[in-house]
Amino acid sequence: MASRHDDSNNVHNVVGAIIFIAYVLAALFLTSLILFSLYNAYQAQSSLSSKEARRTSQQLQVFVALAVLSFSTLSYHMLSYLIFSYRSWSMSKNLKPLQGLQSSMAFSGITILEFTARIWQWLTQSTLFQDFAKTICTGSANFWWTQQALLATIVAALFISIEGSRRQVPLIWAYLAIGQILPISFAQCLFFIAMILMPVPEPSRKMQVPSVLVQCLPLAAYYISVLSAPFSVGKPGFIPIIVIIRVLLVCPFIFRLPTLRSLSPSTIPARSLHAGYSASYKMALFCSLVLFVQQTGLAVKEHGIHQVLAAVNSNPAVSALGYDFVLHAVVTCAWLTYNSHLVDVSAQTTP
Repeated sequence: MASRHDDSNNVHNVVGAIIFIAYVLAALFLTSLILFSLYNAYQAQSSLSSKEARRTSQQLQVFVALAVLSFSTLSYHMLSYLIFSYRSWSMSKNLKPLQGLQSSMAFSGITILEFTARIWQWLTQSTLFQDFAKTICTGSANFWWTQQALLATIVAALFISIEGSRRQVPLIWAYLAIGQILPISFAQCLFFIAMILMPVPEPSRKMQVPSVLVQCLPLAAYYISVLSAPFSVGKPGFIPIIVIIRVLLVCPFIFRLPTLRSLSPSTIPARSLHAGYSASYKMALFCSLVLFVQQTGLAVKEHGIHQVLAAVNSNPAVSALGYDFVLHAVVTCAWLTYNSHLVDVSAQTTP
């Protein structure tokens, strides 16, 4: 019986290691795919007037710099978490300090093959995903930062899906996918670069909008899952809830499917597409406000505002999401600065 249990754990951990490697490869592939698309769009900007070219160049410099900052910050914190995880695992295995991940192979006296084998051993014997999820959801102060990142992510994904459809931005699925795999600020920067390079759609083009029920049901499920996540830590339903949250982050992409859009006869001009999704925006605003007030009140009551803010540095996992939320706010403010140039604002509210 014990042998079967160990075999089951080994299979589970190998699958987890494969998923982790697939995440890394998918992030690199999607980033390369989007960058190639943006490069092609940039090459097509040669027909711009000198004034438009200067304005575009200024905006591109801002959001390229923010994209680099976002990716660098994310890489730093995720690498710090991986090192933290490896150290914890190596200590549990009573490995010598020189055999740690940060030590030089020359000083530790191991070959590249042995080093690679040890990394694979760590990936298959540790519970990387579960530990990450537990860390960001354990404690009201830690989860305050996690919650802000999750609330920002769904709203950003909603905007990317709707505005991407409106402007017919290529590879919208890739922007939403990379926002699912990586924290949202990086995908947000790439999408804003695409917005700078893509023309505003013709007012005469018509687009279908799904019904209010189709828009709101998956969003309601998402917010309920986010609310329940910290209360399920250590319980059998915790990991399924985390998976549900990740899956529901793609609901803005589902809105774009012709099958769902055809469930409602509502057809509006492309320039007014955001108005057609007003139910989604209103629900997102209301639910985000309720969850923010609830979690802020709980965290401040238990820890005080200073400790809540300091929790962003409590663990690399929390830092990855917390600083991404801060960068999301910075990127959003930068976009609002150029709002009159990037989006036909009247189109957002014109019925």
